[in-house]
This record gives sequence, C-alpha cells and structure tokens, in this order.
Amino acid sequence: MKARECIAHILEEFDKRKVSLESIVDKALSQENIDHRDRRFIFEITYGIVRNRLRLNYILDHFLTDKHFNKNTHLMRYLQIGAYQILYLDRVPDHAAVNESVNLAKREKATLKYVGVINAVLRKIVSQKNSMPKPHIKEEAAIRLSIQFSHPQWLIKRWLKQFGLTNTKRLLEFNNKQPDIFLRRKIKELSRQQFESEIRSVCETPGVGYKNLYYRLKKNHFVEEIRMFQFGHCTVQSSSSGWATALLDIKKDEKLLDVCSAPGGKSTLMADLVGPQGAVCACELRAHRLVKVQESIDRMGLSNIFPIIADGKQLPFTGQFDKILLDAPCSGTGVMNHHPDARWFRTADDIKRIIKVQRELLEGVAPFVVPGGILVYATCSLEPEENWKQVERFLESHKEFTLDNLTGTRLVTDTFVDNKGYLFINPFEHKMDGMFAARLKRVV
Repeated sequence: MKARECIAHILEEFDKRKVSLESIVDKALSQENIDHRDRRFIFEITYGIVRNRLRLNYILDHFLTDKHFNKNTHLMRYLQIGAYQILYLDRVPDHAAVNESVNLAKREKATLKYVGVINAVLRKIVSQKNSMPKPHIKEEAAIRLSIQFSHPQWLIKRWLKQFGLTNTKRLLEFNNKQPDIFLRRKIKELSRQQFESEIRSVCETPGVGYKNLYYRLKKNHFVEEIRMFQFGHCTVQSSSSGWATALLDIKKDEKLLDVCSAPGGKSTLMADLVGPQGAVCACELRAHRLVKVQESIDRMGLSNIFPIIADGKQLPFTGQFDKILLDAPCSGTGVMNHHPDARWFRTADDIKRIIKVQRELLEGVAPFVVPGGILVYATCSLEPEENWKQVERFLESHKEFTLDNLTGTRLVTDTFVDNKGYLFINPFEHKMDGMFAARLKRVV
C-alpha cells in the first residue's frame, strides 16, 4: 500500500470507528511494510488533516459547486488529502499534490467518477491559495475562531470566558502546531555528559526541565529508532509531567504509589528517584494499559516497580504509602496539541462525567497516605472544575489534608506556580503541555 492510500485508509477508519487516531495509525503502520520517510509523511498528513479538518472542510465547501458533493465521505477525504498538502506542506509541489490525489481517486470505484471534480477543486485552491475563504469579521468570535483554528465552538466559548480573546487565540495556535516530543534521561548508568554525547545528533542539548532530564527531539526522528531509547537509557515523557512528579519530593527508600500509571513515564521516574531499596507500586485499571507500563519497566531495566491491575476507587492494599501520585483521568484540554482527535470527541457532558470519576479516585486513594505523607493530585486539563475546584472540594471534606503552597518551596520553578500555590502550566503562557497539580499533605 502506498503512503497516500494508507492515509486514506486511516482517515476512513477514523471516521467510521471514532477511536483514538494514534491507535488507528499504529495498527495501519504495523500491518504495512512502509519505510521511515513514508511513515513520517503518513503521520504528518493524518494528524494534520484531523487537526485542521474544520478549516479544510470550510474551504472545500466554498469551491464545491454541487453541495451534494460534501456529503460524499470518499470524495471529501481525497480532497482533504490534496488540500492539506497544498495549504500546509511546502515540500510537496502543488502539482504533485493535485496529481497524486487524482490518481488516488482513479484507483477507487467509489471516487472514479469524481476525478474531474477533485482535479478542478484542487487546481482552484492552488490558484487562490493566498486568498482562502474565511468567516466574515462580523461573525461571532466563537464561530470565527472555530473555523480558523478547527476547534469545536463549545470549547472555544469556555476558553473565551476563562482566558479572554487574546489568550484563547494563543492557546488555539499552540494546539495546531506539531507538538514537541521529549526524551527523559535515566538518572542511573550513564552520566549526563555521556548521555548528551550520544543523543546530540537527534536531540537538542543540554537538558531542560526537572533536574535537567528532558531533551527535545529534533524533527524527522522516530523515537523507536534511537539507540539510547532502545537500550533503556531514556523514555518519552513531557517535561510538564516531570514537574508534576517533582511535587512528590521523593527521598531514597520510600514506598510510593502511582495510581493511574500508564504509559509508565511517571512510574519509571519515581523508581529512578527512590533508589533500589525503595518501591513504586504502579496501578492501572485495564490490562492493555498496564502492558505499556511493563514494557517501559522491562526496556529500562527497573526492578523496584511493581505493576498491578487495580481500581483506584477501591485499592486492594492493607498498608499505606509515604507518597501517592494521582495523575487522574481528565478532559485532556491541556494536551490537545498531542491529541488533535480529542477536540472532536470531547463534549461538555464528558467533563461532568470525568469530574465524578476524579472525585471518586481522590476519595479512594486518600486513606492510603501515611500520616505526614504526601498526595499529589494532577491533571493535564485546563478546566477549573477538574483542577482548583476539585481540590477545594476535597479539602473541605477531608480536614486531615492541607494544601502545601508551592510558592518559594523550590520544588518547582516559581514561573509555574499560580497565585494560589498550585502548579499550573498553561500552553499559551509557557509554550509547554498543559499541567495542573496540587501537593496535599496528610496531617500527622
């Protein structure tokens, strides 16, 4: 299967099944013998189309003379593939984008009769690419931004109320950029100098973030092909997640619990910090997610992590832990740059449902914190109901816990501490993945 055929297949599966784009792409690539250059091309086009789908469809609707055409999913899919390359990819010549889309349509019975339409529409886009249609300035702000940045209106309205127009636009722009990928260096085995010497050709150096452990991957590199990753000297983790883990202030030989541990980035960092005499229990509700944690453990050669299938709402333990990290399920509105499909799946009702799950998890893990111990509650959401309000509600009903104000503690860079003493990394200000965290101490 050629690259563009693979892209069309992935987009068709995405439209049909409404499951994560990542899982569909991974499955498609695992079944095809595709070289690394085509793999990069497939990733870029599929994620780019999903990320910019609303704007692409708005433009295509403008050029389609027969409005019945935009109801033909096969036709629209091939037009999206061509239009994305013309409007967003400089390295693909316009004529090649048109011709390849036409050839793609010729190979399918469902679109053979639309070859002329595809050719005509894409050529019009090429000739007018510097003056693409856009909503009128008098349109409501949420409508204009929704089309311009391809986000649902309900979400934009939330952000306009919370952040204002300027910051909402900055957030939408951040979400539509290709995300940075970071490798986190394993503390043991190699010195920082040795690791940076090995990784310099594929990552930016020196390291940044918590303990300078994070290295931004240079463009056009696949993590799985990097030798230091294969040998277990590093793993993929956002630098924002590192700061949430930093709030635990881990000491040697402690007993730690990572409640929602997949895919394993937090657990492996905790294990690295606590040392061989300490222990990290890594819990996950679903077996297929725990497999990802186990894969990270095995690849990195860590013997002090103990993965188990467990529900954080009803933990199976009899003892307590020195410190617990609850990186709770959330709406993920702080990391929509990594998951562009989430913007089309999430609804306002989802947030209400997730808030209930978070509350139940907090109730479930609280008794397992030893007196004097620490509970860190974290999300990658930007929504107040999932963050500040969730913690405040918990503290109101759990007088045995107090909020550790992070201001001036040196546990985390002060830039990331808000005026209430919480960790809050927001994409439009810090140019990083969104992250919220609260450090809660159980009173002795």
